[in-house]
Amino acid sequence: MADYNPALQTKLLSIGATHAGLAMNTSVPSLGLLASTYGDETPVEWLVIQLDTLNGFAEVKSKIRNEQIYELAGLILAEYYYLNAAEILFFLARFKTGHYGTFYGAIDPMKITSGLIQYAEERRKDIDRYEREQYQLQREREIERRGNLRVSYAAYQEIRRRAEEGDPEAKKLLTPPSHAK
Repeated sequence: MADYNPALQTKLLSIGATHAGLAMNTSVPSLGLLASTYGDETPVEWLVIQLDTLNGFAEVKSKIRNEQIYELAGLILAEYYYLNAAEILFFLARFKTGHYGTFYGAIDPMKITSGLIQYAEERRKDIDRYEREQYQLQREREIERRGNLRVSYAAYQEIRRRAEEGDPEAKKLLTPPSHAK
C-alpha cells in the first residue's frame, strides 16, 4: 500500500507512462496477485484509498458513499484482477484529467466502471501496438544479422563449383555452422 500510494498518480503522468509500459512491467503486482497473496481484503482496502482520492478530487454536491466505494472496489478486483497497481493509479490520474468524462452533480460509480471499460480497451490497443513494434525491431535485427551472411546466387554457384573442385576454403563456406552447446 505504501509503495503504490496516491502520490504516484501524478508521477505516472509526468514521466509519460504508457498503457503497455505499465501493463508489461512484471515487477508491479496485479490486483489478482495481491488478492491471492494477502486475501481479497488487502487489494479492496487499497482500491478504496485510491478511489477516495477521486471522491475528494471531484467538485460535486454528492460524493460517493462509503458502501458504494467498497462495492466498487470489490467489483474492480473481480473484473480487472489482471490490472496491476500502477495501472490503477494511471487510470485514476487519467480520469482526474478528464480522459473518461466528468461527473455532473454526483460521483457515479457507473461512470467509473465505464471509464475502466474504455481504459481496458486503450490498454489492449497499446499492448498490441507495442508488440507489433517489438516484432518489427526483432525482425529488423534478424535481417541485419543475416545480411552479413548473405551471398548472391551467382556467388553461391561459384563457391559450390570451387568446393566440387576440392577447394578447402569453399568447402568450409558451404558447411553449415555447428551449434555447439
